Amino acid sequence: MKRLVDIAIKKSQNSSSKFKISAVGLNHKGEILGQAFNRPRFDRYGGGVHAEMALLNRYGNRVKTIILCRTGNSGDILPIDPCARCQKVLDKKGIKVVTVKGKNSEKSSCDYPRI
Repeated sequence: MKRLVDIAIKKSQNSSSKFKISAVGLNHKGEILGQAFNRPRFDRYGGGVHAEMALLNRYGNRVKTIILCRTGNSGDILPIDPCARCQKVLDKKGIKVVTVKGKNSEKSSCDYPRI
């Protein structure tokens, strides 16, 4: 799990958005299918792409688990949950979401130390 979290943290730093979010997609065997990060919104509603939706657009129904991670500009792990729209799509497809949360988070899905 630590290796997957490290991959998610590195990928989130590639985002040019204010909120740096990454998603790592796993198949039914737990193997990494791919990674994605969120894209900027470009001044209009719906202009950006959430990391989990970018992953689903690329890999479709092969994705069974998504590891979602948000980092700050300094590399700290910040709390994250999928938005209501993304969560609805993920629930409909039966995709499990694991969120990476820092030590200071109240409910931690994955206890990973801050960087």
